Amino acid sequence: MSEREIKRVSIVGLGLIGGSLAKAIRRSHPEWHITGTDVQKEHVKMAIEEGTIDQEATCIEDAVRHADIIFLCTPVGTIPGLIKEVAAHAPTGAIITDTGSTKEAIMRTAMGCLPSGLFFVGGHPMAGTERSGYTASIPHLFENAYYILTPIPSTPAWVVDRLKALLSTIGAIPLVLDPQSHDRIVGAISHLPHVVASALVNAVQDIEDPQHFKERLAAGGFRDITRISSSNPKIWRDISLSNRQHLAQLIKSTIRYLEAFYRYLDEGSGDEIEDFFCRAKKFRDSLPILQGQALLPYHDLYVDIPDRPGSIGEIASLLGQHSINIKNLCIINSREDEPGGCLVLSLADAASWRKAQEVLKAGGYKIYVK
Repeated sequence: MSEREIKRVSIVGLGLIGGSLAKAIRRSHPEWHITGTDVQKEHVKMAIEEGTIDQEATCIEDAVRHADIIFLCTPVGTIPGLIKEVAAHAPTGAIITDTGSTKEAIMRTAMGCLPSGLFFVGGHPMAGTERSGYTASIPHLFENAYYILTPIPSTPAWVVDRLKALLSTIGAIPLVLDPQSHDRIVGAISHLPHVVASALVNAVQDIEDPQHFKERLAAGGFRDITRISSSNPKIWRDISLSNRQHLAQLIKSTIRYLEAFYRYLDEGSGDEIEDFFCRAKKFRDSLPILQGQALLPYHDLYVDIPDRPGSIGEIASLLGQHSINIKNLCIINSREDEPGGCLVLSLADAASWRKAQEVLKAGGYKIYVK
């Protein structure tokens, strides 16, 4: 099978990830034709009205029949069934990929049902927010974020290269892994933290506090470190079940550490308690800092900026005139072959975040929020 140039994209599922993919591809490849479909018809309507997609499809057959590449951006539990349905209607030479948070079950389905002439590469963008739906989607979501690819053994190298090249144009960092390594590692750094954050929130929720001091005092650091527990419960139900073997082992390991710490407290072992924290600090401090969307502070605002001297200073001055303090800023979209960029402004609190939106919109700037 010869290489096929990508010009027609189909996106099944226009939620946070699918909508952001559509917006990112539209920005980087405005000449491409994008077809979209979603069970939530209002998502499709908004995508067409905004010019994010060119065409609505009312069924899977219509969505994929002419596509060069097909992104399956639905909840992880629905993807295996979608692969079978898409494989029955996709044209010869098409590339099928998904955005599911777990990969082993999806890859087994793809290897068992894909006919000759179709190509499958599993995918997982390591980007997202606690919000969901098309209204939460932004074109900069994948900037400087790892995007994991898990090709099946029969997938030609040129297919993987073609997908890697596309993802690079939307600012993502493609990384190839085998499905087992992916599910084990992502289970540890993504799925387990969601479980732990939710367990922590539930534990605090159960504290007897008739005067509700806990709600007031938890509005600062506690709210920030447990932010991910606000994610869509149904999505995380499916993710947890699809990765239950790896996740169960990780939970057991976490329980062992908590039991050890409980023992140190019970025995008053100060040296062991300090070593517990020191070991965690040493590893945490060694982690690289990647300015991806999912890792930025909570009150962030994304602003498209023109490619000319002084543009960042103008924005800072405008906010300063309205007494809005910028906690931090960085540019996450700056490439030699693309004019302008995206400025990320980190604001100190929600009130400043909302006020900055009003001021920048009034000033004619195009902004995005999580």
